[in-house]
Amino acid sequence: MAIPVRPNNESYLAFKFYEYISTASQVESLINVQEQVIKKGEYVYDPSSDHKYIFEVVEGAVKLGSYTDDGDEFTFDVLFKNDFFGDLKYLNNQFFEFSKALIDTKLRVYKRDFFKKMVVQDPQVAEWFISYIVKRWCSTEKKLKKLHEKQADEKLSFMSTFFDIRVEDVHQNSYALIDLLTQKDLGDLIGVTRQTVANTAKRRASEFIKTS
Repeated sequence: MAIPVRPNNESYLAFKFYEYISTASQVESLINVQEQVIKKGEYVYDPSSDHKYIFEVVEGAVKLGSYTDDGDEFTFDVLFKNDFFGDLKYLNNQFFEFSKALIDTKLRVYKRDFFKKMVVQDPQVAEWFISYIVKRWCSTEKKLKKLHEKQADEKLSFMSTFFDIRVEDVHQNSYALIDLLTQKDLGDLIGVTRQTVANTAKRRASEFIKTS
């Protein structure tokens, strides 16, 4: 059996965090959770933001990144529906990232202390969250492994498969996630320059035409 390109915590695919905690703690959920829409290209937060919230992607997609020593943005992760992100406040103020909407995106916004309380007080929620963190960890390991592939073509092929996912914005418009990433995004994710991505994609397109 082939190993899936993208890992998943299969036992918890049907688990809905917000639905679960709303049933258990309805009043607290109303006070501590809200929804917001972030327009395409807008920041959810940047490093200077007051990081007091954890975010869940309800619809849409976001990219996470940071900055080089020269102040240039680089992308290190891309998230979509049912993914969570934000500062859990375990890094002694070393959290330094931005998040930006790739399309018009609906987010569910949890006050951080409330989110952490909901995770730790219920064993079932805690088990789900651990499985989710392990899934994200495994995804990162898979991408890091590809950084050591010798050929840019192999790296780009992997990313094309890894992000071959349909996402919808808040208007129910459907997109291929891979098409929302710029050549620079892809270069950042696989450790090559934007120009290398462009040249590799051009060569692959040329080879495809020749064999068609």
